[in-house]
Amino acid sequence: MLLDDTPKYDEVWGRVYNELGFTPGMRESVPFTIAQPHCVFSIADMSVEQLDKMESVSREIFARVTPAGGRVYALDWQHSASLYDPRNPDEQKDFWVEDTRYWGGGYNFYFPSFYPDGDYYFFIAEDFSFGFLGHPWRREVWIFGEELISEYEAVYKELGWTEK
Repeated sequence: MLLDDTPKYDEVWGRVYNELGFTPGMRESVPFTIAQPHCVFSIADMSVEQLDKMESVSREIFARVTPAGGRVYALDWQHSASLYDPRNPDEQKDFWVEDTRYWGGGYNFYFPSFYPDGDYYFFIAEDFSFGFLGHPWRREVWIFGEELISEYEAVYKELGWTEK
């Protein structure tokens, strides 16, 4: 479900700023203030094969940790946002959005990658109980929520990540 141009879009981003202490920027300051247990991994030294694996492994992990009927926000900072079912691959694709306010009659919604390739990409449980926050300039991922942390701790080395 696309959240663009809905009150939910602003509500979700408000929670990201307020509850996760998100402070975007290129400075060395800490970009998040997460009250619950979390971990930070450097993704700076990943190989091309590990980048590909990161996508598939992350999709599998989110499908496992999201409770039945649960949904996850896929957020691309200052761009589109959606609420999706991590068990449904059809909801994890790019698609065309009809919107007459745009030249050409619409725009492409790009489902974000788990690798933050130039922008902040976040995947957060609908109830904000767990999440994966990608920081492009620091080349880091911040993970919170005990079960999600446990899943990533089991695979981070094979993904080429290092603990920070």
